[in-house]
Amino acid sequence: MSAAPKININHPFMDRLVVLSFANGVVEALKTMSDISAEFEKPFAALNWRSPSDVSVYLTLNSDSYKGRLVFHFPIGVAKAIIEKITGSEVQEDSDDVLDGVGEISNMFYGAAKTKLNTSGFNLTMSIPKPCWTKSLPQPMSDSTCMLIPFKVLNEMCYVEIVLF
Repeated sequence: MSAAPKININHPFMDRLVVLSFANGVVEALKTMSDISAEFEKPFAALNWRSPSDVSVYLTLNSDSYKGRLVFHFPIGVAKAIIEKITGSEVQEDSDDVLDGVGEISNMFYGAAKTKLNTSGFNLTMSIPKPCWTKSLPQPMSDSTCMLIPFKVLNEMCYVEIVLF
């Protein structure tokens, strides 16, 4: 029997405040922008995890002392529904509009969390969201264990992934 992947629980990005800030950023931005609810589940650690989702947005997660990557993962149906609620227009599932839209909403998720975390001393830097089809997602710079924060939107699983470098 193999042991579950371990995360350095003393790492600042693994702090409860970080998890709650990202969860609250997602919940608040979705509710405000699209009137769609998100329900978070228990975070877990994974090694070499690959997203089952169709669309992802990655951002650099940098503070003065630490580096990582933050990734938001969405099934295409959820991404499409969010964008359509925000814009009031129909979008095609395979269009750049879906990528642009999830990039924008992910920027709002990150911005809300960054504001909260920086008032607590994290000093996170700005980051430009990079939306892509999950199959084109760049591989992590290391084989680090990641923390996954699953959440349901419209009864489908989405994820916040924090990868530490």
